[in-house]
Amino acid sequence: MGALAFGGGVARALASGAGRQPQSVLILGDSMALCGFGERLDARFRDVGIREVNTYMACGTQPLSWTTLKSYAAAKTRCGFWKIEAKKGEGPPVSFQDTYGMTRGHRPAAHNVPKIEELLPATRPDVLVVQLGNNLFDLLKGKKNSRNGEVLRAYITPFLERASPAVKKIYWVAPPTCGTLSKEAQDTLVEQLRTYESKGMQVIDSRMLITYPYRNLQPDKQHFIGADMTVWADKVFAFIQGDLDRSPLRAAGAAAAIDETPPPPAAQEEPSAVLCIACSLESMAVPFTNREIAPYTESLVAFVYRVHRVLKGTFKGSHIVVLHAAHIGGKRQAMDGFFLNQSCMLRLLPLDKTPWATLKARDDLRFVDLERFICEEDHLKLLKQTL
Repeated sequence: MGALAFGGGVARALASGAGRQPQSVLILGDSMALCGFGERLDARFRDVGIREVNTYMACGTQPLSWTTLKSYAAAKTRCGFWKIEAKKGEGPPVSFQDTYGMTRGHRPAAHNVPKIEELLPATRPDVLVVQLGNNLFDLLKGKKNSRNGEVLRAYITPFLERASPAVKKIYWVAPPTCGTLSKEAQDTLVEQLRTYESKGMQVIDSRMLITYPYRNLQPDKQHFIGADMTVWADKVFAFIQGDLDRSPLRAAGAAAAIDETPPPPAAQEEPSAVLCIACSLESMAVPFTNREIAPYTESLVAFVYRVHRVLKGTFKGSHIVVLHAAHIGGKRQAMDGFFLNQSCMLRLLPLDKTPWATLKARDDLRFVDLERFICEEDHLKLLKQTL
């Protein structure tokens, strides 16, 4: 009843030129949107008479994936892409979908991630809805990182600097509860997003809208499909409805300037091997199965090494966590070359200085407070896959 009543209110507002409701909406989302959220939210806006709705969903993306910044200009998604675009003139929207499960055994092709710098002038949205954040969770894993909201700023600020001046209102839909991440870490993401609310953005904490565990929850304890996905999308839409009904849209470009200059994300620059160690392997986590990483096609697995000698760079401590590539391009990587007490020399890059910090990773919770690195060899393999 509330949705129907609001729909009538939208129609009246549009007809009267009240300026409170959007004429056009742009929706961006990651793999959670591909599970049904994006399609449902797109339809809800159209149902109340907003024809200029354009929705883009790309699996495995984080905010910078949608920008033309150096390391992301050629970013591709390889685990699912879907766009629903307003048709010029009369007629239903035009939809292009390439996702898992469309036909038996179907695997998505690689698709370029659309860029906010191009989407905004092309679609001219009054309202931007951003459903991103799930692929930032790995930055907050472990007690050491769970309250480190500052690490998120380098991923959020550049995106908002490009988006905020061009739209009248931004709604950022923070992720629903993830069963593999601490509440403290999830609080950190929401709190960090809320620091931008004075700059023309409204944060929607999805954890307040839908209760975990969800029906049809996937093995990663994060993705879900079906009825609960519909409930989530409907409640997000109701939140936006209510906010737009209460608050008139500002003029585009009237948001307060994002006056900070954050450190550029390290992923924008090709890292060099900064640490070389002689070590021995002491602990090996079990990699995800192919089913567990779906719908993603890359994953990492954590190994713990005892550091015997630092050959290059600086490292203090007796143990180090190295994330090895367990899946690349959907293919399980051979692990038979690793064995306990194996002595080796490793050339390592800090994980958070590479684009791989947000990949799904099978971690070892006993060592969550140790520094995390990735082998230079694995970094190059992954880089080759994404080019």
